[in-house]
Amino acid sequence: RALSMSAPPVHFKVPDWAAQPERISSLDVLSTSTGQVESKIQIDTKEYFTLGRAADQVDIHLDDTSCSRLHAAIVHHTDGRVFLIDLQSTHGTTLDGRKLQPHKPTNLKEGARLRFGNLGQEFIVHVEQSAEKRRGDSEHAQQQPSKRSVNPATKMRCSHLLVKHKDSRRPSSWKEPVVTRTQEEALAMIQAFREQLVSGQVDFASLAQRESHCSSARNGGDLGEFGPGQMQKAFEDATLALKVGELSGPVFSDSGVHLILRTG
Repeated sequence: RALSMSAPPVHFKVPDWAAQPERISSLDVLSTSTGQVESKIQIDTKEYFTLGRAADQVDIHLDDTSCSRLHAAIVHHTDGRVFLIDLQSTHGTTLDGRKLQPHKPTNLKEGARLRFGNLGQEFIVHVEQSAEKRRGDSEHAQQQPSKRSVNPATKMRCSHLLVKHKDSRRPSSWKEPVVTRTQEEALAMIQAFREQLVSGQVDFASLAQRESHCSSARNGGDLGEFGPGQMQKAFEDATLALKVGELSGPVFSDSGVHLILRTG
C-alpha cells in the first residue's frame, strides 16, 4: 500500500530490565471465529518481541487495520517473568478482557488471553511457572516492576559466574543461542575460571562480564540484594555458607554450574 511505503519506520525502546528468557514460553494463536488453534509462536528465543501491523518491522505480524503499526511488545525480565506492554496503540490491547494502560508493563501468567485491537485472533499465553520465585541465573534488576521487599535482617548479596550446559533448565544464553556442552564440560570451565581468580590473573567482575552465561554479566555478575526463597535453594545455601569476600567452589543448580562471590 502507498501508506505503508511512506510511513516512517517503527521503533521500540527496549526497557533496561529486559534480559534473555529464563522460562519456556509460547503463544497459541486462536481463531475467534472457529475457536481452533491456528498456530503456535515461541516467545523464548530472545529478550523481547514486538507485535504490530508493520509486517516487515515487527516480530509478530498483526494483520488487521485496527492494529497499530507498532502495537505492543512482549519482554522478558531479568527476574524470569514475562511482561506485555501496550505501546500507545490506537485501539488498545486487552489481557483477560481488561484493557491495558499504555506503556505499563503487565506480568503474563499461564493461560492469559491476549487481544490486539479488533484482530480476529486471540493469543493464549503458555509460560513455565516452576521457577517463578527462583532467580538463580538472573540478576537483580535496577528497574524491577516488583514491590516485594526483603527483610534487612536476612538479606544477602553476591556476584556469580554461570556456565550453562545442555541439561540446564534453559539451555541458551546471550553468549550461546543453543548450549550443547555437557555438565562435565561446564564444570571443567568453572574450575579453570576459579584457578584464574585464585591466582589473581583476573578480577571477578571482568571475568563474569566476559564469560558468564547469565544476563547479570552486564553488571559484572552482581545479583544485588536478595532474601530467602528468591534464589534456587542450592544457590541460596551456597551463598549463606560463604563469608563476605569469600569465593565458592563449583555450585550446581537447575541453571548450570556457578562460581559465587559473596559481597554482602
